[in-house]
Amino acid sequence: MSQADPLEAVISAVKQSQKYGSASEETIRKLAESALRQHKKPKAAIKSVRKQLHSIMAPYLGDPDYAAAAVRLDEAFASGQETAVKSVCQDILRTHLSTRERQPIVAEFYERIFAVTGRPRSILDIACGLNPLALPWMGLNGIRNTEYRIQNTEYVRYVAYDIHETRIDFLNHYFRLEGLPPLAKLQDVALQLPQETADLALFLKEMPRFERNYHGRGRPLLEALQVHWLVLSFPTISAHGGRNLTNRYREFMAQLIADHDWPVTELLFAGELVFCVEKGAKG
Repeated sequence: MSQADPLEAVISAVKQSQKYGSASEETIRKLAESALRQHKKPKAAIKSVRKQLHSIMAPYLGDPDYAAAAVRLDEAFASGQETAVKSVCQDILRTHLSTRERQPIVAEFYERIFAVTGRPRSILDIACGLNPLALPWMGLNGIRNTEYRIQNTEYVRYVAYDIHETRIDFLNHYFRLEGLPPLAKLQDVALQLPQETADLALFLKEMPRFERNYHGRGRPLLEALQVHWLVLSFPTISAHGGRNLTNRYREFMAQLIADHDWPVTELLFAGELVFCVEKGAKG
């Protein structure tokens, strides 16, 4: 048996898992390499990788049936009715805890953020989840299928990153229906930093879990993003017990950007604390 066999066996076993098989193979491989350094037996390594993926992918937060959701989107776009598209997007957004919590304030959420940052011509959505389906509430003007053009001459460039392969395929399907380039990327930003430039990066409610799973990589990620504005958000109430987290995450945010001369505007919403951080010229 070659030395590579245990590694490939662990990767293969995890890829066959119903819960975690759609994770980025790059992520699985990196976790498997680490697990095999700690566990001599592949079975123990497989268990370790699945446990880590459970924390990283957070399946407990919810997902739609992506095949059924794609069919519903097809039907809504075929109807030509903006209300039908919004209704289906809203239903899909409600399947994931993070975007479900934001739904009651979603239009106000982006209106207030863009009042600080200006309306972006390009967006990076880091660890995006289902958030790109909030595009109809972002106020990026236009009409359907030339939607999200700025001054009728330029598409908003929306690049979304996630490690969930099925989700990425679904998001690119949605982008095509919107008449946008399919720029959702299967990419673990902890292992491969985004190289694209943009006006604004969204990192919504994910930094606490990102730091828990990739300790110490949150600050380097923020430093590496080639954007003019960083928009980070945090939940204000804990998922268990209703504990107020506002001051905790204010302190956490201050630590993340300590020693950087980046002006910060804080926005407080029902259930969500947002920081608009001006990094300066992108690139």
